[in-house]
Amino acid sequence: MSLETIELIKNNKIAIIRLNRPKLLNAVNEQLVWDFQDATNDVKDDNDIKVVILTGSGRGFSAGADLSERKASWKGSEDALIRGYKPFFENIINMPQPVIGSIAGPAAGIGAAIAMSCDLRIMSDDSYIMSVFSNIALVPDGGLSWYLPKYMGYSKAYEYAIEAKKIPAKECLDYGIANKVVSLEELESSTLKWAEKLAKRSSQSLNHTKKLMRESLQVGYWDTFHNEAKIQNELTTSPQNKEAVKAFFEKREPNFD
Repeated sequence: MSLETIELIKNNKIAIIRLNRPKLLNAVNEQLVWDFQDATNDVKDDNDIKVVILTGSGRGFSAGADLSERKASWKGSEDALIRGYKPFFENIINMPQPVIGSIAGPAAGIGAAIAMSCDLRIMSDDSYIMSVFSNIALVPDGGLSWYLPKYMGYSKAYEYAIEAKKIPAKECLDYGIANKVVSLEELESSTLKWAEKLAKRSSQSLNHTKKLMRESLQVGYWDTFHNEAKIQNELTTSPQNKEAVKAFFEKREPNFD
């Protein structure tokens, strides 16, 4: 698969999707949108991949949309969001594998929405999330108007959005947006170490827990309760469950390969 603006690396059950326009702080142009669709399509259907890392090349995660682009095929912003951006957001959210956002520098505008769409986030101590849209008289998009109030509460999210205020990594940790904050020098190795740790765990537990918790944000308690019961019934006495129980009694780490 040929990708012009994204690097896709697969190794040891881990896929790394790297936005790769470092000279423009990985600003998102139309080609990156199509490449991102292709990369996420590839990974979500790869049963050998257990964990996905989403990151950016160079000094930043993504500065947002490439405002210098002049020849895109979009017939307005709605077309860009629905035909272009929505499919890769759906892939990130719906792929069975956990997606770790590894964030250095800015994750701004649509870059912030991409970061927030990940299941887990590890940030360098100099990085930040920023809803920059109001600086150009626009509203947050890419689902950012949904994500930020979930973590920050309505009033804070609204304040940070309309004033285009940075949410520094430390604040992201306090709000629960970031799972971990490390130094910039440690970001790559710490992300990979975390992914390797998760890749040793049960794929069916990783995948179904993601599905249940994603769905829980849209449904009621009893819906989730019954969904848990149905999935648990399918997984109990599965090969991975049997291996984990056996390993427990043998006082060893389970082998899910």
